[in-house]
Amino acid sequence: MKTILAFILLAIALYMPDAWAQCSTGVDTGGQCIPPDALEPQGDRNQQKKQPQPPRAVWADRWGAIAEDPQASAVGTVIQQESESKAREAALSICTQHGGRNCKIALTYYNQCAAVAVDEENLAVHTHAATQEKAEQLALNGFSGGGHTTKIVYSACSYAQRVQ
Repeated sequence: MKTILAFILLAIALYMPDAWAQCSTGVDTGGQCIPPDALEPQGDRNQQKKQPQPPRAVWADRWGAIAEDPQASAVGTVIQQESESKAREAALSICTQHGGRNCKIALTYYNQCAAVAVDEENLAVHTHAATQEKAEQLALNGFSGGGHTTKIVYSACSYAQRVQ
């Protein structure tokens, strides 16, 4: 008997949330239920609400270049150029303006940083890396053997530019 009573109470307990959760159409329950259509999302169930996506970022490469004429002690440097050829042309032009007669490109790079270190004999090491600090470190460490007094004479970055 107790088992049957427990079973009946369990069945009633399982049935009651359904009765409380939805209203029958046209039956006034005094606001104690939720209409069936309020539980269903409007429209197709499989259709997800499409949120407008933010525009995708568009980045443009930016180039830098270093040109030099060691005999004339002339240097030309540029950053933030739109192409490698523009960077080369601009660096060579600046090197020539600084007195170089035999300027040559020593380094081109894009979307990163460059550094030049020299030692006491004016030998140079040109490097590039993701950050200015890393490029400088690589330039200073670029001299083979020990005992060199080195210093950074140039460092700059030419990072990609957001265009959209």
